Amino acid sequence: MPDALSINPFVEKTYQDTYALLVSIRDYISGSMQEEAEGLEAPDQLRLTRELSCMTRDLTDAMAWLMLQKAIEAGELSQEDANAEPAGNLGDKTEEPDVVEDAEGLMRLPITVRSLIDRSRRTCALVRQLATDSRKLSLIH
Repeated sequence: MPDALSINPFVEKTYQDTYALLVSIRDYISGSMQEEAEGLEAPDQLRLTRELSCMTRDLTDAMAWLMLQKAIEAGELSQEDANAEPAGNLGDKTEEPDVVEDAEGLMRLPITVRSLIDRSRRTCALVRQLATDSRKLSLIH
């Protein structure tokens, strides 16, 4: 299984980082989110909720793919079986017109959320790149 071995260190590190980020989002939601949301206008409260939901969805999709890769590396699943399994929606995340965030709107969100958004976007972009590279490697072998 040379494909899995070639990305193993990246998969494990990204898995740990993604898990930690999901925990940070959970902690924010169960902690200071309520208080920070009270200081926002209604449209920004909605934006906050939507951003947290989108981050959670995207990171869960990333975790699904990462867990499949770990299962392949551990010999629990073959590459062929993994290809047959849905592993989240890692497809191209080009932003649709109705979801494009304006910088001004994001700037009205609490700094904690903006940091989580940034980390989430970088993590998901990394996982999409790993998935793309993995698919390319499997085509070669």
